[in-house]
Amino acid sequence: MLAAAVCFAAATACGNSNKTTAPPTANATPAPSKLKVVATTVQITALSKEVGGDRIELRGIIPAGADPHSFEPVASDLAAIEGADLILRHGIGLDDWLDGTLSAGTKAQVVTVTDGVPLRKGEEDGKEIDDPHVWHDPANDKIMVDNIAKALDAADPAHKPQYDGAAAAYDAKLDTTRTQVQALIDEIPPQNRKLVTDHDALSYFANAFGLEVIGAVIPGVSTDAEASAKQTAELLDTIKRENVKAIFAEQSVNPQLATSLANDAGVKIVDDLYGDSLGESGSGAETVDGMLLYNARKISDALK
Repeated sequence: MLAAAVCFAAATACGNSNKTTAPPTANATPAPSKLKVVATTVQITALSKEVGGDRIELRGIIPAGADPHSFEPVASDLAAIEGADLILRHGIGLDDWLDGTLSAGTKAQVVTVTDGVPLRKGEEDGKEIDDPHVWHDPANDKIMVDNIAKALDAADPAHKPQYDGAAAAYDAKLDTTRTQVQALIDEIPPQNRKLVTDHDALSYFANAFGLEVIGAVIPGVSTDAEASAKQTAELLDTIKRENVKAIFAEQSVNPQLATSLANDAGVKIVDDLYGDSLGESGSGAETVDGMLLYNARKISDALK
């Protein structure tokens, strides 16, 4: 009996000795490459992440905390732009540095995510210009989300159902966010719903939620502008006359001027709003909806 078992084992071994075992990965289907997407601003990066998820290879150019008005891309940014399949840009003067790179040639499709957004007017160097800070109104964010979904659908039609589903889900989240933000603003007494900001970045937010922008420390939609002594004195008079309760500065802008004006006016200074940027991961303001709620809480607490 034992001898028969030994013979069977030996025969089996001999029978298999002439077979060639293929490498485990020889016949494996290679994983499809992901769509390479570049987003110029931190807000578009955040919205693209909501829509594209892990189905895209996403590279954001302007990081959280950076001032987009003074941003300049570095060599690695330019390399990412040149290698992209799809570029999602903000437009409205906020990423004009992209134009020089595109003129050198790229295979990527370029989509301006803010197309179709109703623009408000701002001021720069005494001239009326389009205000680029559109992401502070959830209605505008929904337009941007839908534009991103359409761009991804066209570039990667195999995943169209997933992109469209994710866009619809985030649109619904933005609707919920709008309701939550409005509830916070409604807690402010009507006579206190007045904003003075670092620079003119919250016009869309004020218009969407029933606030009034009284003025800005830096008189313009860009942080590159400078206030004259006369403009600062006039703003100080306005703050006192309108009984403004607080001045709001931003995390991406040096708050020194705003703090000095707040001290002169005898009002509170809130120096950690997000005007031009989003927050770092874990801040609660790293998403567009999170940023809107973060700012609303800060404004409501300061003006109540």
